[in-house]
Amino acid sequence: MGITKNRIKNFINSNSWRKVDIHSALWKKIASGESTVQLSSWSASGMERPSFDYASKQEYTSCSIGKEFGPSWSTHWLKVKVQLPENFEGEEVIFQIDFNCEGMIWTKKGEPVQGLTGGGSSRRIEYLLTKKAGKREKFDFFVEIGCNGLFGNGDGIIEAPVEDRRFRLSLAEVGVKRKQAWDLYYDMMILSSIADELGTETPRGVQAVSVANEVVNKFDADNAETSIEKCLELTKAYFSSKPGEGTHKITAIGNCHIDTAWLWPYDETKRKVARSFSSQLAHMEKFPEFRFAASQAQQFEWLEQNYKGLFDRVIGRVKTGQFIPIGATWVEMDCNVPSGEAMVRQFLLGQRYFAEKMGVVSKVFWLPDTFGYAAQLPQIVKQSRAEYFFTQKLSWNNINKFPHTTFNWVGLDGTSVLTHMAPADTYTGQATVNELVRSVRQHKDLSSHNSNLYLYGDGDGGGGPQTDMIERLRRVANTDGMPITKHGDPTDFYDEVAKTAKSLPNWHGELYFELHRGTYTSQAKNKKFNRLCEFLLRSVELLSTIAMHCGSQNSGFMYPREELTRLWKLVCLNQFHDVLPGSSINLVYRDSDKMYADVVRSANKLRKEALRCIVSGEADQFEDLEHESAQDDDLDALDLCDSAMLIDLPEFHVGKNMPKATNEQNVVVINECAWSRSGALAVHGLEQDHPMVRQIGNPRMSIFKQGWSDVASSKPYPIVLAANLPALSTTTLSTTPLDPIPASAYVSSNGLYVLENIYVVASFDSRGRLVSLIDQRTSRELVPSGGAANTFLMFEDVPLFWDAWDVEIYHLEKCKACVDGTVSIVDSGPLVSSLCIDVKLSNTSTLRQWVTLTSVSPTLEFHNEVHWNETFKMLKVEFNWDIKSDIASYETQFGYIQRPTVRNNSWDMAKFEVCGHKYADLSEFGAGVSVLTDSKYGFSCLHNAMTISLLRSPKSPDPECDIGYHTFRYAIYPHNSSFPDPSIVREAFSFNVPLKAIPVYSSSISPSSPLVTASKESGISSKSLFSLSNSVNNVVLETVKCAEPLLDMSYSSPQQVGVPRKPSPPSSCAKMVVVRLYESCGGRANSFKLFSSLDIKSVHRCNMLEEILSDCVWDRNTNSVELSIKPFEVLSLLFVLN
Repeated sequence: MGITKNRIKNFINSNSWRKVDIHSALWKKIASGESTVQLSSWSASGMERPSFDYASKQEYTSCSIGKEFGPSWSTHWLKVKVQLPENFEGEEVIFQIDFNCEGMIWTKKGEPVQGLTGGGSSRRIEYLLTKKAGKREKFDFFVEIGCNGLFGNGDGIIEAPVEDRRFRLSLAEVGVKRKQAWDLYYDMMILSSIADELGTETPRGVQAVSVANEVVNKFDADNAETSIEKCLELTKAYFSSKPGEGTHKITAIGNCHIDTAWLWPYDETKRKVARSFSSQLAHMEKFPEFRFAASQAQQFEWLEQNYKGLFDRVIGRVKTGQFIPIGATWVEMDCNVPSGEAMVRQFLLGQRYFAEKMGVVSKVFWLPDTFGYAAQLPQIVKQSRAEYFFTQKLSWNNINKFPHTTFNWVGLDGTSVLTHMAPADTYTGQATVNELVRSVRQHKDLSSHNSNLYLYGDGDGGGGPQTDMIERLRRVANTDGMPITKHGDPTDFYDEVAKTAKSLPNWHGELYFELHRGTYTSQAKNKKFNRLCEFLLRSVELLSTIAMHCGSQNSGFMYPREELTRLWKLVCLNQFHDVLPGSSINLVYRDSDKMYADVVRSANKLRKEALRCIVSGEADQFEDLEHESAQDDDLDALDLCDSAMLIDLPEFHVGKNMPKATNEQNVVVINECAWSRSGALAVHGLEQDHPMVRQIGNPRMSIFKQGWSDVASSKPYPIVLAANLPALSTTTLSTTPLDPIPASAYVSSNGLYVLENIYVVASFDSRGRLVSLIDQRTSRELVPSGGAANTFLMFEDVPLFWDAWDVEIYHLEKCKACVDGTVSIVDSGPLVSSLCIDVKLSNTSTLRQWVTLTSVSPTLEFHNEVHWNETFKMLKVEFNWDIKSDIASYETQFGYIQRPTVRNNSWDMAKFEVCGHKYADLSEFGAGVSVLTDSKYGFSCLHNAMTISLLRSPKSPDPECDIGYHTFRYAIYPHNSSFPDPSIVREAFSFNVPLKAIPVYSSSISPSSPLVTASKESGISSKSLFSLSNSVNNVVLETVKCAEPLLDMSYSSPQQVGVPRKPSPPSSCAKMVVVRLYESCGGRANSFKLFSSLDIKSVHRCNMLEEILSDCVWDRNTNSVELSIKPFEVLSLLFVLN
């Protein structure tokens, strides 16, 4: 039987016998050469990607087969003239072209009609010229050539691009297919595969071998058409045997899963979208049953902006149900690093786009390929009008096998979402018998339902299904021995499962991905700027809401809705699951740097305009202060740097040019947290002899040779004390708070460097390690005897394959402590005491650290600069605590997760690296320590040793990953309480949203300004935009923003699909404010009050798309609404103002 099987395989696909096997009959006619195909070319300059209108008007030069195009990423255009031979008349004619890279066929009128991929296993080189050729018919069209393959320009799947790759034009011809021969070819492919999969132990497997062998016997290359007819009778009889009742059912859906950026830059993705979608539209004309799903609203918006005609054709197929927009989000985002609010915006932007442009609201959250799924996603999904979730990525786990295929995924708050993971373990299936059979064999929940989704089509780099894939599915759709397979809408599949499935298993908490753990750390600057921009846009929304609704009625301030939407789109775009995780090529990070710089510049401008309105209600009162260079060198050095790291948040002067005699300097402090705060603040621009100045901070000299440092200062700076600042307020420091007990810095009698205040005593040895931390409130020593914290460790970091993606557990076996350090005292109080620590990390990398303790907080802050120049190394900082706990806690989106600090089993061991957000905590009853961060996400805790993963140095796909200068902050917060403790959440939030101080001249302050005057006692003010009952510490007010324009977000009827929905004008929501709260500690808050200084007409609970769900009661006597919230619940409120 084995010999027969191999005989059949050779008949289908053999280079040696092509003159006598099926390939000899596939083409009736082929013609090439200059008499048939004439080519001329034009090359764009540099890396430009010119439009059709521009390219078509250029001067073209004659070219021929053998011409090379390059270098990598360049663009070239061909003008193609075809004259068919006389014997092609009346035939369906195919044009074939292969230049071994990607491209697009354009009509003379500028319509993109067919994507092309040359070379490789995903070759797509055919274009239907005409269904019925005229006599010696002529055709003129254009071909756009992009010099990159489907997977970029690397030599391997994850290698960095080769910058001077060349691509050879190897084929340009026309041909006429023999349709019956192709039908037989596809039949034989399926018969051979069925024989392999079902084997000789099954009747259908034996029959498949027998029929296929008989076909080989009957086929006659010299009498092709007659013999093929007889062969097709045999295969037709085989496939006509129908499956029985109870046969497993597969819903097949074509997709092309285009990574929005990865091994190619964003601009290339825009073309990949057009290539892929145009190709699939062609399939829809040929195969009426074909269905194709595409996610990521961003990609549709690019198509709309750059290929409007093609976009309109897509909408036409959306109306017929063949083209299915799906997914609900702006991009297929990373689900580890983005904040909870950023995830909300993914759905808000995505669902609104699909509804507004296509009349569709997606019920399926579609995320086949990302590196783990956060525990709060079910709640966010359900509150964004999605009902179902699809992925398959956990099939990649490299330690434990995930036990379910279809299940209810239960999130932190108890919200459940029906989830299905394709049992074929792929989202880029090739429509093979093996994959279809595997869908049944690997289905882990067949006792609940005997059906599954199957995704097929070339993907990652786009492309989508090929003709042969659809032809194969046609043959196995309804034949005995195979699962019943039909094309369908994934939503229909889920609806059917929800309706008919027997009891499904539940999975509680996050879906941890046991691979790609290095993505919590790779591309550190990118992650830092993501965090910065998330909080910066929060700030703009908050201040703009205050300016819009609390400032002078005559200011003319308008909420910058359009610009904020644009900026959120950029931030959400860069949260794509290969960009934010750090697994893309260097070109992508050059793009994201520019986008982040755009966000920071624009957001700061918006913030400045809002502050102007809040403080003065007048224009032109602000003046940017120059930010100091890291070194006092020529600022032209800035031109040498292209990193967005160089963009700093500007400081402002207000009213500087007013007459000095009547123009005293005051200080305005912005508290963007929803709780009262105090702090010792640097106020750049404040006169150093001002009576509020309590200390002059000493310079902190940077190790950077050029550019900016946001943790250093080359000049002295004034420090003031701000106490009891009200929640969500802008406050004038018009009084001087009582003197606190000062913070101090000194060298102890045993040679330790000590920072001390009334809360803690922190002692560092001469190498910069924290060897003692005493909580003075309880006299508790938190560092074990002989142990240390703030110890820098260097690990060898060589994964098995996925370089930028992975850090493997064995990296823990090869580690060196960085012991070469020095310490000096910088500041000695009274408000701020600080040390400077220099650590030699290696012969090529150094770290400078300032450790700061203020007089008003137990939090010990560590501000760091690193010059990093390593290869396959990973830097961590370790903290050993004298704390006994089997559980460590880590902040996640809108809550926290917990991990064992022991490794009792393989599931514990697999989670050796944890993704956390603003804090990680180790506590026992009555005491603990939290580690806070401003931009780091990789943590671990084994027994009593906690680590933060700081930097990596992988070389693929970006050889420059993390090389260079870095700044980051972390902090230690000791607490004399058990976990969970709301103070930890607040301290971590405050660490990421520092109090912001602005020098203000008194004559510029408007009488109608919503500025609060600080008092010595209370942190409550009637001018706070929003504030919570003092007793409710576990509720966090995350977001304050003006509402989106009203838009119908209901599910579509068949008649509504493809019909755009118009949002109401912005004026309709001008008096609506959205507030988002969440419960942070896993408890309840019943009957608490949310107060507001706004003139409120009514309050409503709404979902994350800002649709009203129910009404609340606004108490005008107390200016408050009474609320209750469940553990980890996210609660959104819509306030309608008078």
